[in-house]
Amino acid sequence: MALVDDHGLFREGLRVVIGQTRDLEVAGEAATARDAIRLFAESSFDVAVVDVTLPDLSGVSVTREVRRVQPKCKVLALSMVEQPYRAAEMMRAGASGYALKSQPTDEILDAVRIVAAGGRYLAPRLPHDLVDSLIAGASVGPIDQLSPREREIFGLLVRGWTSERIASHLFISTRTVETHRQKIMAKLQVHSAVELVRLAARHGLIQD
Repeated sequence: MALVDDHGLFREGLRVVIGQTRDLEVAGEAATARDAIRLFAESSFDVAVVDVTLPDLSGVSVTREVRRVQPKCKVLALSMVEQPYRAAEMMRAGASGYALKSQPTDEILDAVRIVAAGGRYLAPRLPHDLVDSLIAGASVGPIDQLSPREREIFGLLVRGWTSERIASHLFISTRTVETHRQKIMAKLQVHSAVELVRLAARHGLIQD
């Protein structure tokens, strides 16, 4: 199998655990999406364990490329991100499973085995019905998990509006806008306004 994760310590730890099993073996590693794409162009693998968030390209892009160059290679997404739309994105891109790094090691290894055997895996804590509905839907996007008010404020934030201007426009307090902004950024796993705009651009959510 191949491990694609930019966190060296986590990758090393997982490699050590896998090395203690009799039926699994790590044959390749990559810390970036571009390194992963080169790796899969040069070597064949049965399973790829791919992190959802990588420093250069998304895990979705890596998954699509893996499935394109090695159709028989199964992909297990492994992430800290416990978000249904992220799981749906990865599954729609061709992943056979979505596990969480916070799960016990035994569960992660079982997820690898299930995917390797041709099965489908979703972390128990994820709402399976919601993930399935997102996979089946016409589109999957980060704002699916936001409330109507949060979506409204999200749209204004990515247009560059300040909290004060949004508060005046929506007839709410600046403090309320800031509270919504913090919730939005937490749900979308971003840490700055720049990251918020980049996420919106990546998903085609910025309107003129």
